[in-house]
Amino acid sequence: MSVLKTALAHPSRMRGIFRYLLHAQGQREKRDVLERILSPDKLVEHLASEEKSKDKKPSHPMFNDAIRESIKCKLLIEENEEVTINQNLPKDAINPQLGDKLLPDTFTYLFFNCDNEDEADFGRVCAWYLAQDIYDAPGTWEEVENRVSEQKVGDFLKMSSSRLFVQMDDWMRYLGFAWGHTLGALGEKLVKVTVPDPTAYIKRNLKLLFNGQQEITIQDFINRLAKQCPLFETGKFREEVESQIGTRETNFLSTSTAFALFRLHDEGDIQLERQSDSAFMILPKVNNKVDNDGRISHIILKGEKS
Repeated sequence: MSVLKTALAHPSRMRGIFRYLLHAQGQREKRDVLERILSPDKLVEHLASEEKSKDKKPSHPMFNDAIRESIKCKLLIEENEEVTINQNLPKDAINPQLGDKLLPDTFTYLFFNCDNEDEADFGRVCAWYLAQDIYDAPGTWEEVENRVSEQKVGDFLKMSSSRLFVQMDDWMRYLGFAWGHTLGALGEKLVKVTVPDPTAYIKRNLKLLFNGQQEITIQDFINRLAKQCPLFETGKFREEVESQIGTRETNFLSTSTAFALFRLHDEGDIQLERQSDSAFMILPKVNNKVDNDGRISHIILKGEKS
């Protein structure tokens, strides 16, 4: 099982447990105390009444699923009936002042960069979604279902239900790989769509990717990005996906990565440049169109905003 297939392991619930422990004494708490505080019986009284009639202890499925997945990905550790934050995580990740802000990146590392086989299916799904054309990306479950069928990746992705799409959607938005918006109303129902845009993730990690340098080649940037998060081009999950749906043209980035870099350029976080006599990569726009702005050899980090 993974967070993709555990519907109650929502990012907000796993975050809530982590935030409590982040400020707890010794960053630890007895599991039963944690359960009473974060999942009081009142929240599950509809279940408790049924279980009471059967002489069963009230269950707390939302808490139990969230804490199980948190332990399984090694965000938390359970020892002697106590739950504690994994003290082997980077110091900033468990710093009470920084840990919550850095949690999306901590999850990304634990899910996709730690040989975590439990989350391999989630990694493939995220990499597949980021590999779609951002200007024509499937934004609803029905569209995803059709695209999976068209690309013949059903067995590979195992995206078999709308519930899995909802879970993917919630997590990708939280981790900074997608965002959503409402197109309008269709009858009495609002039409909501998701967009595979990793701008938020890349923006959070710019300083780390530049590693003290002010200017790097775009090839170095992409290599570092893939090493940091293998959902991106040349990363292991993206390569698995491209082996199924077809590889990009030589030196082309995916439109989702290109879109994110153009956004960061427009927002003043980076500057995209093509320097003479330097190898370049191609950042395609809508309909895979390429213009001079899309032939980039170097990226410059701008200011201190990143």
